[in-house]
Amino acid sequence: MSPAHLQSLLLAEGSGNVFNILIALVCGFASLNILNLLTRRAQPVRGLNFGEMLAVTGALVSLFLWGLEMLHLFHIFPIKLQPR
Repeated sequence: MSPAHLQSLLLAEGSGNVFNILIALVCGFASLNILNLLTRRAQPVRGLNFGEMLAVTGALVSLFLWGLEMLHLFHIFPIKLQPR
């Protein structure tokens, strides 16, 4: 596919596709950064740099949000409290 053809498809579909592509790119690069973090050799003296801390934080937040979504999917959330 030529770049002009891709551009015409994106413009014809609206801005929703552009945001989906941007989100996919961000998630892809974050996943690569986390995989790189897991595969490098352990160096106890050196800590994590800002990008690595950001990737780990993003992964933890996404796992937390996924857990909340699963609780909502299985009808555990929203918790309905009965009045006394």
